[in-house]
Amino acid sequence: MTKLLKYAKQSGPGWLQAAVTLGGGSLVGALYLGVIGGNGLLWLQPLAMVFGVVMLASLAYVTLSTEDTPFVSTCKHISPVLAWAWLLATVIADCVFCPAQASLGLGIVQQNFGLTDVNPYVITIALSVIAFGVVCFYSSGSKGVATFENILKIMVGIVILCFFGAAAVNMANGNVDFPSLFTGFIPNFTALFNPAATLEAPLAATGEAASYWAPIITDSQRNIIIGAFGAVVGINMTFLLPYTLKKKGWGKGERELSRYDLALGLAIPFMIAASLLVITSSAQFHVKDADILNAEGKPIALEAGYYKLLEGRVAMETDDISQFTESEVREMADALPLADRQMAAYLTKRDAKQLASALTPLVGEKASQLIFGFGILAMALSTMIVHMLMNGFAISQAAGKPEAKTPFLIGAAIPALTASFAPFLWAGANKTAMAVPASVIATTLLPIAYLIFVLLFNSKRTLGTEIVTGKNRVIVNILMLIGLFLAGFASVWALLSKGTPGLIGLIGLGVLTAIGLISFAIKNKSSEA
Repeated sequence: MTKLLKYAKQSGPGWLQAAVTLGGGSLVGALYLGVIGGNGLLWLQPLAMVFGVVMLASLAYVTLSTEDTPFVSTCKHISPVLAWAWLLATVIADCVFCPAQASLGLGIVQQNFGLTDVNPYVITIALSVIAFGVVCFYSSGSKGVATFENILKIMVGIVILCFFGAAAVNMANGNVDFPSLFTGFIPNFTALFNPAATLEAPLAATGEAASYWAPIITDSQRNIIIGAFGAVVGINMTFLLPYTLKKKGWGKGERELSRYDLALGLAIPFMIAASLLVITSSAQFHVKDADILNAEGKPIALEAGYYKLLEGRVAMETDDISQFTESEVREMADALPLADRQMAAYLTKRDAKQLASALTPLVGEKASQLIFGFGILAMALSTMIVHMLMNGFAISQAAGKPEAKTPFLIGAAIPALTASFAPFLWAGANKTAMAVPASVIATTLLPIAYLIFVLLFNSKRTLGTEIVTGKNRVIVNILMLIGLFLAGFASVWALLSKGTPGLIGLIGLGVLTAIGLISFAIKNKSSEA
């Protein structure tokens, strides 16, 4: 316990990882998991985090055992192609998804805080300036690093407290099925192929239309599961860790500390926050329609998503749905059997504003929006901060000056600039034009980054006498290979759904994998000769 408390005080890099993984992707992933799978999918994100931490802990070991950064080690001992692809993917992800977090923050400020009349650019510029200002603390020396880490710890704490409050209210109101909480943490991969057991009765109630709804449920579950799994550890997170470890001045003597840091700063806060979100989402929305339908079975919220789900069901009743106007299709949807309309309501994706309603019985409607909104805003802002931090490290490494302040601040300013223009960049066609290729690149490169870690961990040229031996090496390699397989499976599945860009990504994934393995084999063979 003494060691644990000591390491808790010294922790830091792990909290930075938590700040970025507790972003919009995790929010959406956990929210959708609860909506469609209830508490039965509580196991997913913690399992993904376990293998993510195994990979990051191995990367930390390599970083703290060598003088070079993993980027330089990859250039020397594996392949410069893989190293530069890793760096480039990090920069693209930072510059594209930082505006996404600014957009999330914008929505919270406008909807939850009621500032709809304020120019959206004023809000996103203010968020960007605040985030960049916090990053400047980090570049100001050891005291700045400590201040920066404390700010992020507070922000992560705010996120967890808000989610805890929402879950506690649902528990107090009797909305939580406690037996399912325990079984929900047991991995159950049948959800990839079959609808959740709790949806079987509503599905049967739709009669012959069950043939329409069952594939929708299964496909949604599978996509949400794979998407949520992939969102836990992003490509840019893998690039961040080595530089924050170096910035702390840690070396070989802190290798054990780095593992505790990842557990205390990243794994535990993430698992708590994600689980509370799933529990809250499940309690409020799983197999429930009161927030979507009124007593007459007509939609009162999120109409676009609700009617989208019913379009295919309407098509079963008519030969050519395209001949009807949108309003006519909606009228036909309103005439469908109640069981179909309820099923559409069960599957409609909710948002943060509806999640905030969990706190209404405790503090009132207005206060609930403010409190929960503050938690989501802290989530968005902390993720923006770390996106800028990661990009600063990437640009300074690309410039060949990983310790220099000027290229670091220039790199950090780039996603700050793109985030300022979030109302333009992260909307409509512009959002698709940015997000799809960036998502393909990040999805393609995540298993490549994991492959890099496996190869570096087993590289005699990289680690020399510090290479792990015996049963510890066998155990770590087994865990890493499982993590690599799961990341590869999630990436391939995600890329298959993205059309031509996804096909290009799949080809790139295969080519980069071949380059890495062949180059590693040649260089290690030459070192042994």
